Amino acid sequence: MSTQKILIGLTYWKPNISGVTQYAVILSETLAKRNYEVFVIASNHQKQNKKQKNIVLIDGWQIGKGFLMPLYWLKSFGEVKKVDVVNCHLPAVESFWLALWAKIMGKKIIVTHHCEFGFDGPISNRLIALITFPIHFMTYWWANKIVAYTKDYAKSSIFLRLFKNKLVYVLPPIKISPSQSTPNPHHGGQASFDKEGKKMVGYVGRIAWEKGLDVLVEAMKKVEAKLMLVGPYKNVAGDSTYKKLINVEMVGPIDHDKLNKYFAKFDCLVLPSTNNLETFGIVQAEAMVCGTPVVATNLPGVRVPVTMTKMGEICQPNNVEDLAEKINLVLNNGKIYYQKKAINIDQFDYQKTVDEYENLF
Repeated sequence: MSTQKILIGLTYWKPNISGVTQYAVILSETLAKRNYEVFVIASNHQKQNKKQKNIVLIDGWQIGKGFLMPLYWLKSFGEVKKVDVVNCHLPAVESFWLALWAKIMGKKIIVTHHCEFGFDGPISNRLIALITFPIHFMTYWWANKIVAYTKDYAKSSIFLRLFKNKLVYVLPPIKISPSQSTPNPHHGGQASFDKEGKKMVGYVGRIAWEKGLDVLVEAMKKVEAKLMLVGPYKNVAGDSTYKKLINVEMVGPIDHDKLNKYFAKFDCLVLPSTNNLETFGIVQAEAMVCGTPVVATNLPGVRVPVTMTKMGEICQPNNVEDLAEKINLVLNNGKIYYQKKAINIDQFDYQKTVDEYENLF
């Protein structure tokens, strides 16, 4: 039997730091280890000159959170032609071309739904949602199967509600090992004090408007703890939110294989996202695997990691008082309180995620 060939398409490939990129990287690397021949097509957003085997990076220009690639339609045709399965990672607008060529050539189309542009937030976001709706709709229409993170999010999704017969629910790939973390002498309910003697509250992710970091910064005024923001902020596509955050420690981007050391330091991880551009929050699950409790907002999909594991608390979005109350509750209870009642942590396993994809191929 010949080796099956898979094409993974997304807007931003390594070294970009985001949940979508990390998801696609884990999926591609694991499939390759299982003897699939994996190809990747994405933007050359970092203007890389070095060619990489089976990876096509297309030149273009940054436009907001997207990337305009005039030659994508042509180069994507050649990539689709040589594979058996096309896996589009939306909301990449250029996935339209992958799906179109795959449909014409009779190739299987698997769409992975990471998030969608809602009709809220800044005017630019609303405009993007309006322009991209018909493009995304056709991509979903042509798809054989659509992978969604959770039923909870799918119920509220503009697109997923329209294609229920194609949906497959697969938890995102979580690949992190607490055994590699720096040992925490205060682990087991005690606080992970910093040099100033304060407990540590952490955030991991892009510093972007939809993450609700302004609400978190305001809430921390009512919390006796230090706040640390880990993630890219100066070069986030189409976003300069970091300029509005004052007197906050920003660590900057961290290699994924070093994140567990930060989770070990945190007494609480907070995900204060405010809209449907956040559909799950992979960092939540990673923190939980490392034994760190979480405070997450009560949004479809975002609340799922806490509800399924009992490893944290849920707060109302855009509510400073409630967020501060839930952070204080977690800090006062301590890590061991949540570790003792934790359930379903073993469901966060990238091998299980890839098993589900193999069933679709």
